[in-house]
Amino acid sequence: MKLIRTVLIVAGIAALAGCSTRGYCTKVQAYDNAPSIPPITAVAGLSLPTPNTALKVPEARGEPVTFAFVVPDPKHPGRTKIQCLDEPPPIPAPSDSTK
Repeated sequence: MKLIRTVLIVAGIAALAGCSTRGYCTKVQAYDNAPSIPPITAVAGLSLPTPNTALKVPEARGEPVTFAFVVPDPKHPGRTKIQCLDEPPPIPAPSDSTK
């Protein structure tokens, strides 16, 4: 009986945790307000190599940016849902022509 109750409690906690999995990408993150550091400069007598453009860090924006965006909810027409940037987009259902 104790085992069943423990399993039900764990299942309930897991279900509640699953409901809040998208909240992290809409909140302010700890690193959002981190200060920028000045660019590296060479000391006298040395020169810095020219970095590859693929390694350039873009300038910081002034406005806060969340890591989520609002998309239409396909399960509920007329409603929207939040999709995090690290969440893959849904795979569309195959059409009849691909069968």
